[in-house]
Amino acid sequence: MDALRRHLLRHAALGAMAVGMTGAMEAAQALPSSAGAPGGVGGPGAGRPRSTQVLIAGTTFARLFEPAPAGGKPSGLAVDVLDAILIPAGLQPRYEFYPWLRAQSMIEHGPTQILVGPYRTPEREKLMRFSRQAFYEDALVFYARRREEGLWWGDFQALVPLRIGAVQGWVYGDRFEQARRGLNVTAVRDLNTALRMLQLDRLDLIAANQRNSEPVIQELGMTDQVALCAPPFAQLRGHFAFSRDAAGEPWMALVDAGMQRLRASGELQQMAARRGVALPD
Repeated sequence: MDALRRHLLRHAALGAMAVGMTGAMEAAQALPSSAGAPGGVGGPGAGRPRSTQVLIAGTTFARLFEPAPAGGKPSGLAVDVLDAILIPAGLQPRYEFYPWLRAQSMIEHGPTQILVGPYRTPEREKLMRFSRQAFYEDALVFYARRREEGLWWGDFQALVPLRIGAVQGWVYGDRFEQARRGLNVTAVRDLNTALRMLQLDRLDLIAANQRNSEPVIQELGMTDQVALCAPPFAQLRGHFAFSRDAAGEPWMALVDAGMQRLRASGELQQMAARRGVALPD
């Protein structure tokens, strides 16, 4: 087994060298033990272990992480970036979609290696590691019924008498959270539910991110009923996240090194432009 383990470590290291980053190489050397069970242990082809499978979890984020119909290949900027980092290192990404709270729990407690897209907050930093670089930026905004967008003009104090919907598990930034204690905020399961409640006059405003909301509003056929309020109340950046235990550190190092390479080459900027995603500086 020692000899086999040494062979697996060499295989991972060679894959990381293809990435061209010392940090990625060091991370990949640790991956066979932290990823779980690499293939090729015994049977035909045992001399050439199969790629280690990497479990990547998240929820549907427009233009970032979207499932394909009929079980095809997922799409979005997160998929583009992780494919470009993991596959050259000899690793096989496996993308799975869950409700957002469950996806976060899977990175905190296993078995997920990478979580797609959380905003970085002090509270979350106690539960998970974050990539050094963010890979997208969102405008946090309010939505109202058409012709009622004047309910928000930048003053949280003016929202005190209103009914506001906020999605469970979403982060809205310090300004919203500080004001939240004095507001009538209803936690809703997802954005679809919030929009239906707005349509039925059970909410006056919805707090959401603009990138995620626009395609849902279009899909529900509510573009003539829902209006974007100005200005945004926050700008937040999204990251990849990893477990806080020792197994999460090499994954973080691998992704950080890969993103640095993609940014330096200009590939990351091109990927973001193709997907219509705002890339942080």
